[in-house]
Amino acid sequence: MLPLARSRRSALVTAALVAALVVAGCGADATQPGSEDSSGATSTTTTSASSSATIDDETPLIDGEPAPTVALALSERLAAALASATDEFGDVEVDLLQLDPDSTSLYFVDPAEPDTRNRSEYLDAAWSSPVGAPRPGTQPLLPLDAIDPEVLRRVVEAAPVVLESGLSRLGHVSISPDESGQAEYLVALAFGTSLGRATFDAAGEVREVEPAS
Repeated sequence: MLPLARSRRSALVTAALVAALVVAGCGADATQPGSEDSSGATSTTTTSASSSATIDDETPLIDGEPAPTVALALSERLAAALASATDEFGDVEVDLLQLDPDSTSLYFVDPAEPDTRNRSEYLDAAWSSPVGAPRPGTQPLLPLDAIDPEVLRRVVEAAPVVLESGLSRLGHVSISPDESGQAEYLVALAFGTSLGRATFDAAGEVREVEPAS
């Protein structure tokens, strides 16, 4: 009888071991992707975060912000300034419009006074009183409605790529007539202590590149 009892005990132990291994295997399956690791993050979440970081790292920055964000803000500022200028000054012609980091300046000629160039600044959603001075030269002028905020958005976004830099500061953006009287957009970005300049035509195509020295 003893050998038989010993055989039964061995069978019971073997069955228990098999059951334990099955339970352990199920537990291992439960910790597949989607469960938390020791850091509290899932494997899927970690992969997604890594991909986002890669995309962000490749986006050029202007003043610490993504270039598309800066470009959109400048475009919206320009659109507001143009609408206000039309209301304030009427049908004037532009010699130069310049957007600096904190202000917008407009140099314009009133057709009623073609020999005078006026300067006004757009601050706090209003234009300052124009200050006139003799007009230097007789180069072509630009109608206000020839300036396109959407083109400005595109050229500002493209400038860091054209100038081959992922990190820069905004120097200024200027819009003036070219020799044929079409709008020309110049984006100046600061790299350290020097400026790089990219010039674009009225359609937003690159015309000239002057890298920072």
